[in-house]
Amino acid sequence: MEIEELPDLGENIEEYYEYHGVELLDYVCEVTNTFLPNLQQEHMIESKAPAIFSNRYSESKLSMEERYQRHKEFYISNETIEDYLKRDYRKLDTSFKEKFLTNEDLQNTIEAFGLDVSKFWYLLLFVYDYIEDIGINAPTLGKTVLEDINDLTTKLSEATSITLKKDNRKSYATESERTIKEISVALNFYLQVLKDNELNNSMNSRTSFDLKGNYLDISYKKWKFAEIFQFFLEDKKANKSKVLDKRVKVSTDKWMFISRLIYTVGYDGKRYNEEYDSEGNKNRMLSNLLRRYSKEEFPTVIGHYYMR
Repeated sequence: MEIEELPDLGENIEEYYEYHGVELLDYVCEVTNTFLPNLQQEHMIESKAPAIFSNRYSESKLSMEERYQRHKEFYISNETIEDYLKRDYRKLDTSFKEKFLTNEDLQNTIEAFGLDVSKFWYLLLFVYDYIEDIGINAPTLGKTVLEDINDLTTKLSEATSITLKKDNRKSYATESERTIKEISVALNFYLQVLKDNELNNSMNSRTSFDLKGNYLDISYKKWKFAEIFQFFLEDKKANKSKVLDKRVKVSTDKWMFISRLIYTVGYDGKRYNEEYDSEGNKNRMLSNLLRRYSKEEFPTVIGHYYMR
């Protein structure tokens, strides 16, 4: 079995509409127009994500020097190679391709659902790349923003000085009683406005941003991964008769399908690939995980490559 190679259109992402005509990106477009729509003048139009993904895929096969030349041509940039090298660059990871192709249980399910294996591979690759993108500099669980502001307001009422730091160096300091009091008054007013207008729901989320290199917890990655594939599979039905080898046992359970994809990209071990546990019980690990988050909202995340 071979994956059809995704063509390099040689277009920058501003020509994003060109990528919506690439058949191998059909499944990618299907999910990105919902999860990563392109918003222009309050209207949702075709997503730029397929173009971003396609370019990242093409770049993954280039050397650093070749990537730099491609960047200069696409964006007519005068950026030097030294400055280009200072950029944070995360190469698109395709290391699980063989694992995808050789997983017979997974491939039989893909066949039963009548899915094109090449299009599906690029969908899997995109979803993984997107989740890894939002997984860097991700929110970490801790005090809510509202709790933090309340604590700050309380401390200000007792403070005799304020010091601000940037990169562990003092960037500002004051001992002005008037300044400290005015800041405290302003914060108290802000908190009251939030309360009066019931605007504090998002501030009460148990997630807060720490932009020092934290990573999205693996359980959250599995949650978002499953959400995207649930959407993709929602209107699709499996038919075991589509599988050419009539001797094999084929799972058409969508939870098991997604679970095996999670195993494929490395978000969990072999237990996610097994339909039954050692005692013969059906694998419900993914559904149990998602049940834990059924009443929660996914935390706000910041993408590096895939921005909404």
